[in-house]
Amino acid sequence: MPRPIPLQEMWKLGGLSIREVIRRSMVGFRRDQLDARSAQFAYYAVLAVAPMLIVIIACVAQLPLDGVLTSFLRAIDIGMPDNVFELLEGQVSDIQQNSTPSLIAFGLLILAIAGSKLFLTVGAGLDAAYGVEQKRRFWLSGGIAFALTWGVMLLLLVSMILLVVGPMVTGLVTDRFDVGWLHVISSTGVRWGVACGFMLIATSIIYSIVPHVKLRWYLLSPGNVFATAGWVALTQVFRIYVENFSQYNETYGTLAGVVVLMVWLYLTGAVLLMGGEINSVIHNAAAGSSR
Repeated sequence: MPRPIPLQEMWKLGGLSIREVIRRSMVGFRRDQLDARSAQFAYYAVLAVAPMLIVIIACVAQLPLDGVLTSFLRAIDIGMPDNVFELLEGQVSDIQQNSTPSLIAFGLLILAIAGSKLFLTVGAGLDAAYGVEQKRRFWLSGGIAFALTWGVMLLLLVSMILLVVGPMVTGLVTDRFDVGWLHVISSTGVRWGVACGFMLIATSIIYSIVPHVKLRWYLLSPGNVFATAGWVALTQVFRIYVENFSQYNETYGTLAGVVVLMVWLYLTGAVLLMGGEINSVIHNAAAGSSR
């Protein structure tokens, strides 16, 4: 099993050129069948969306802070295609009107199952990338996946709070300057800053804990920086494509929102696993050169 690699060696790319890292990562992505893992990721993520919204709404209702859910939906509206936003907004409205203790309990159960399956899928993909077999016992793998589900959920709630608090803090600063564009830039910057921070922290935890390899924790590794930057770029390009060039509404009708969401989740899973593949290529090259 490869030894842990210092962060400095990771950013030296294990002695490889950027071109060679890209080539090996693309070959590894196909070899390890990470495209199929991305499809599994999208499937389990779609299953987790509705129960996640149920749990989020229940948690937000207990916070002594107004506008958390509204700010969260506004951020989705900015980053996602219109039909996905309308789908999620409709789900949120339905849940708010029909929320009951039994529905919340059911949401917790389904989120735990779907979330655990999602992280087990990611773990299988990252193990393939590192070339190791899954040797953890099922209860340990399931326990890690279960803990990650609630850890990411907590991180998401913290991010939602920052989406409200962040603009308040920047507003106190920008109010001193009567410049309209400065308010727009600061508001947009906070939203994307929170989104990038969420992705960096979440991917750094996933890449260090999920694979069955002894790894160090890096907040900023080549893989998770790629995953974060790639996810932001992909989300924006995908939104522009869906809203200006695609014909999902004409093709799928009322199912367009679900289909677009699944495609976006598939691409998100692909970017996430490719980031892990990049880290594994660098890690294995560095470990090989040290030997």
